Amino acid sequence: MEYAFTDVDGVEGILLSGRFTYDDSRKFHDMVADWDFGRRPDVRLDFRYLTFLDSTAIGMLFILANRARDAHGSVTVMNAQPYITQTMKRVSLDQYVFIR
Repeated sequence: MEYAFTDVDGVEGILLSGRFTYDDSRKFHDMVADWDFGRRPDVRLDFRYLTFLDSTAIGMLFILANRARDAHGSVTVMNAQPYITQTMKRVSLDQYVFIR
């Protein structure tokens, strides 16, 4: 997985690309540490270039959703491929993040 802080639908957000797996745990935690939840409690994720996520990645998205919620914000996933959206819904991630 690669990530970049960038404009997502007119708001500062995070673009994720490639495969998001267990191997990306350190990179994910660095990304979350770099995000200022106090200033930006709402996190927009652009998944247009994300090709795969495994169960560990799904767990990391739950962690991100909890961090945003603790800061009185939310997580919105945008532009996900249909099979990524389907995977997130199968594990009820859509109960914790908005999928657009």
